Parts: sequence; C-alpha cells; structure tokens
Amino acid sequence: MKNLNLKWLIILLSIIFSNVAFSQDNLDNDFKTLDNDSTYFSISLGYISDAVYLGRKDSITAPYLYPSITYHNKSGFYATGSFSYLTKSDESRIDLFLGTIGYDFTIKKFEGDISFTKYFFNTDSYNVISEVEADFTAMFSYDFKIINLGASAIAFINNSSDSDIFLSSAISHDFVTNNQKFQISPTIEIYFGSQNFYEEYYVNNRFGSGRGSSGQGNGQGTGGTNQTTTTLVLEESEKFDLMAIEFSLPIWYVDNAITLSFSPTLVIPKNPATLTVEDTVYEEDLENTFYWLVGASYKF
Repeated sequence: MKNLNLKWLIILLSIIFSNVAFSQDNLDNDFKTLDNDSTYFSISLGYISDAVYLGRKDSITAPYLYPSITYHNKSGFYATGSFSYLTKSDESRIDLFLGTIGYDFTIKKFEGDISFTKYFFNTDSYNVISEVEADFTAMFSYDFKIINLGASAIAFINNSSDSDIFLSSAISHDFVTNNQKFQISPTIEIYFGSQNFYEEYYVNNRFGSGRGSSGQGNGQGTGGTNQTTTTLVLEESEKFDLMAIEFSLPIWYVDNAITLSFSPTLVIPKNPATLTVEDTVYEEDLENTFYWLVGASYKF
C-alpha cells in the first residue's frame, strides 16, 4: 500500500494521542463489557438491520442474525466464535463464519483490547467487506467521568495483495442509573481509512463475477470457453482519507448474568469513490444510512 499522506498522518496521530477516540464495532461483535477479574463463558444472539461499514453498503440490504460464544480467561485472553445468518427472504443462508482471539485489560480507568479475527465468507456474499480475509484490531479508551475518549486502529488483510489501515476517533458520555443496571451512551465517531477492500468488493460484486450474482449485477461473465473481463479502477482505493461520521445511541440493560443491548445508528459517509469502468467514469452516490443493532447475552 502506498505511503500515507503526511498531513493526514500528523492529524490522526494528534487525534489519537489527545485521546479523542473510540472504535467501530465489527458487525458481528455483540456489545462486550470487560470483566478481567473472572473466567467465564458467554453466549449471545444479535441482529443488525443492514451490513454497513464506514458508511459503505451494497444496494441490497443485508440484515444478519448472529449467534456467538466467547471464552474469557481472567488473565484477559479470550476467544470468540460466531456466524452470521442472512435473513433476507430471497437470500437466506449462513453468510459468514468468523473466529477471534484477543487480549483485553483494564488499568484503573484505562481499557484496551487487542485482537485478531479470521473471516470465512460465503462465495455468494455481497457484504461490503466480503473480500476481507482477516483483521488486526487495537482499541483503547479512557474514562474521564464526564466523557469517554479513546482510539482504535484496524488493519485489513484482503483477498488481493493490497491491505487497508483504518483509524477511528470518538467521544461519548455515559448515563447510568443508580443501581448500575441501565446505561445510555450517546456517541459521535469519526473514521479514516483507505478503500482497497471496497475496490475488491466492486470488482467481485457490482462489476465482476468473483462472487456469484447476489449484488447489484455483473460486468464480467463467462460462457463456455469465452470470457469477458471488465477493467475497474477505484481512484481512492489507496488514498487515506475521512470516510464517515457516525452518531449512535448505545443502550444497555444488565441484570446479573444477562445483558440486553440496543444501538440505533446514523452514519454519514464522506469522500465518495470515483470509479473508472473501462473508459467510463462514475461518481459514487453515497447516502446517509440509519441502521440498528439489538442483542442479548448470557454469562456463565
């Protein structure tokens, strides 16, 4: 991947080290509360109304139901296994398996989480990150009582030889009831990154034949021994830039071992892609998206 623009690198490092941060949950992660003092298993079931990543999505909605199981050791090491079931009536199938190993910790008001996730997408998947093979993620946050600030960095390993780097920042505030069972945390998040994963998604879903015909359509086809190849270039694929601003309202209810969660989210995508398909140039028309997540988990 090409070197990051120096100006953006300086800005982003300033954001991180001034503690203005948080992270975007992968769409298969349930809301997780750190508990480093005990060893436990947890099972969860979540639902997301549409698969949206950094404001990018397919033209066809991708609602997922995703059960998962997690083992967390009191040392901080944990492992999670999950799959995502596409609930759209004409596309119902298991669309993704994934496994995560990681380490989390808490030092007073400072929290951190470092993890590696491996993805196994269905060959017919039209998920916008369906060309991602794995990711490395580091997330850090600090509770200043009035506000929560933190930072996260994600590295995508894509099916192609190109990878992606993402940095995110956010600010939130916690409203918690006296009995510590109910919490609302209004959050504003900003995401920066490159778009090699998005170019591969376009090549294989919208204009290519790499993953069946579930997306918007194919610009590449096969018939017998004849093959037509469409050349596609996404101008911003290796450019590191602002990708999205997101407003969310995560809500949690915790009662002993049971956790219920809900998060309505509005994402405003930035810097739409410029696509060159053969000799034709297209300007991507990105739209603001409202989606939501709901989940339940049990710890034992």
